[in-house]
Amino acid sequence: MKLSKRSISAFLFFICTVVVVQSGLAQKPEAEIERFIKDYAKAYENITKTRDKQSVLDFVSKDLFSTIIKSNVVDNFGLIQSSYADFDNHLDQLINTNGMEVNYDIKDVLRSKVRGKTGVVVCEVAVQISSKGEIWNKGTELTTYVLKNFKSGWKILNFNVVSLEEEQNKGTCLTEVFKASTGSYMVKTIVPKGSTYESNVNNFEFNPGNGVVYINIDGESGYSWIKDGPITKLAQGNQQERVIGPAIDEYEAVLNIVKLDLYKSNCLNFRNKN
Repeated sequence: MKLSKRSISAFLFFICTVVVVQSGLAQKPEAEIERFIKDYAKAYENITKTRDKQSVLDFVSKDLFSTIIKSNVVDNFGLIQSSYADFDNHLDQLINTNGMEVNYDIKDVLRSKVRGKTGVVVCEVAVQISSKGEIWNKGTELTTYVLKNFKSGWKILNFNVVSLEEEQNKGTCLTEVFKASTGSYMVKTIVPKGSTYESNVNNFEFNPGNGVVYINIDGESGYSWIKDGPITKLAQGNQQERVIGPAIDEYEAVLNIVKLDLYKSNCLNFRNKN
């Protein structure tokens, strides 16, 4: 039987349609988990606007665990391992920090694979954390999401993140305190400063007065302190005096001035080297 050109064209179109449909079905599991991760990313990015923590937690398993290897702007490495409870607390911090904004943009899906109930998606993510228009930090994260298909659907079981920091303006600061034989103190404080870290050195002198100790910093009067009581920043220019916090001894007074006043705008937390 000889087929007409129209019949042959129709037959070829049918074959092509079957191939395309089968190809689409073969790719469906990977496309599904890629969409799932993109939806998660959008929910995470919007959490400070929606203030709906559950909208993010719905994407992760209660057995969630994560490993983050972080390379900061001066190529120092840190390792963070966390659980579902830690992730829950992290979301609370984002929601409760006034003016916080999160940009979490999946720039590229590098690979995805589904085998049975297991899914893996590898992404390049641009991340930026800011507050009231001030960038705290930004960088690139290479993230491997490991997913499991439960009865209720896909859930993220694990994050493996390599974070490459490009800018850091607020974060962990390092302090070192040295006491001289004269009784004065020298404090070295390392603080984030954009694409690098800045090292600052301040000298503290304690001058006893009538029931009050005056604390000079770098030769300038700055604070008064009642032993085992409050530290007060003295009035300067248009700024009125104000209490910044308590201290039980000179060492604590030095640290609290550094943490609660001098570098509070740069430091979310401090690590003391000694």
